[in-house]
Amino acid sequence: MSVETISSMTEMLVPLDGREASLRSVPVAGRIAGRLGLGLRLFGVSEEPDATREWLRSKAEALLPGIEVAVDAAVGDPAHDIVAEAGTDTLVCMATAATLRPHHGHVGSVAEAVVRGVARPVMLLGPSADLDPGNPIDRVVVPVDGSRLSEQALDVAGDLARTLGVSVWVVSVISPHAEATAGDRLGTDPFTRESGYVRSLADGLRDKYGGPAEFEVLHIKDPAKAILDFTGHDGAVVMSTHGRSGLSRLFAGSVAHAVVAGSSRPVVVCRPSDTE
Repeated sequence: MSVETISSMTEMLVPLDGREASLRSVPVAGRIAGRLGLGLRLFGVSEEPDATREWLRSKAEALLPGIEVAVDAAVGDPAHDIVAEAGTDTLVCMATAATLRPHHGHVGSVAEAVVRGVARPVMLLGPSADLDPGNPIDRVVVPVDGSRLSEQALDVAGDLARTLGVSVWVVSVISPHAEATAGDRLGTDPFTRESGYVRSLADGLRDKYGGPAEFEVLHIKDPAKAILDFTGHDGAVVMSTHGRSGLSRLFAGSVAHAVVAGSSRPVVVCRPSDTE
């Protein structure tokens, strides 16, 4: 079962916590919502919702001049209220410190809870994301590791690429050591097997979504660095939050965390619909 795609959504929800750091997501969300044709709503959770609504309106006027923006606020638990406010047809776009401490998981506590709670793609801005990225996104990159969980991001990536009118790239990472080990143990060429794997996935996306779909096998020890280097400044990553480790692959929550933390663009993370 694949996760819900972005083209089925009608609104972008931008949670803000009252701190200036959370405002990093607002101008980026405004540009992306416009390109995707989504309505835009700023949302806050505090003990004084009326004051929060006024603060949100002032920030919307300052950061998104000339753009129609709705605002809303609630009193309660931030993660719970964000998930409830997201409903069934909303893309959440939020800033995160993308820290593993003191919480377990791949992002900060609120963002992680939102990713787990909405059961749909969530767009995260890590601390390295550019507020003014310049050129628009020109490709969508989806990393896979051979697991069914990682492959659940494929439809989201293909759908996003089609909506943006750009190419989608299916990539996998194989370290030099794992490649050599696999060759010794299995007596086959790991690169050839890996290339066939990502090629077949790219072919499937091309057939399903009709746009350009490419593939690449990345040779580097650090999967997150390989993904970030390949994506560069003009690409956007779409990835599942968890995968599995294998003989030639390493792809887990810590990799998703590192990609979110290091990306200059927002990263779309997808919580798989089941577990292995």
